[in-house]
This record gives sequence, structure tokens and C-alpha cells, in this order.
Amino acid sequence: MIKKAQLKIVIILLLSFVLHLSSHSQDHKYFIINGKIISELNDNDNSSVDVIKNNKKGVSFQIPEHGRFRLELEYNTEYQLIFYKKGNQSKTIIINTEIPEKEINSSSNIPHFLMAVNLFAGKSDEENHVQHICYSPQNNCFKRV
Repeated sequence: MIKKAQLKIVIILLLSFVLHLSSHSQDHKYFIINGKIISELNDNDNSSVDVIKNNKKGVSFQIPEHGRFRLELEYNTEYQLIFYKKGNQSKTIIINTEIPEKEINSSSNIPHFLMAVNLFAGKSDEENHVQHICYSPQNNCFKRV
């Protein structure tokens, strides 16, 4: 009888902990990028992207044949996104997601950032094209620099 009561208490505590985590995660806001890879070479090879967070190698993933991708980046962090596709030059995009604290806590969300990544034909050892994106307080949105 005592073991059943202890088991019920453990289950209730576990459920409350899980529910607390899920409700807390919904409050977390991200800088969301919706993008598409556009390549001079119209082949069916998949593209890939390396995500480097605060100068530390993060994840690498394949971008589907249709070229569309979505990224959720944490605020107040610097990212390097390096895009690759066979037969094309790589492209690096540096994103600084630092924004004022009042903007993170505001009830209105910052709009998703739409991005087209143009990859040009050529050897990958050629100059890597770099772009920068950061928050613009004047426009209250992220912009290319």
C-alpha cells in the first residue's frame, strides 16, 4: 500500500516537471530564418550547411533537393552559416542575433527573416563570399549589413 502511494507521488512529480518544462519551452523565443538555396548549376545535388555557434562547430545538415530550409537561432549569439553545394563556391553568412532585452520580452514577435542564398558555380577553393546580418534598432528588424 505504501509503495503504491509512493509510486503515485513520483508519477505526479514527474508529470508536473514535464509539464513545467513544456510550458517553459513555449516561452522561449528564437530568431527564425526561412530560406532557399539558389544555385547557378541546376542539378539535383543536395546542399548542406554548417552551423557554427559562438566560434564552436555546431551541427551540419543536408538541405533537401527543393532547397528550402528553416533555422531557429537563439538570441544574443553569433552564428556562422556556411552553405555548400557540389560544383559551387561556398558562402558564409555571419548572423549576430543580439537584440535589446525589451525586444525579446515584448509580446510582439520579430518577423521571420527571409533569405535567398545564391551559390555561384566555381571551385570551392576560390574566395568564400561572406555576408552579415544583424539587428537594426531603427527599423526594429534584422537586416543585411
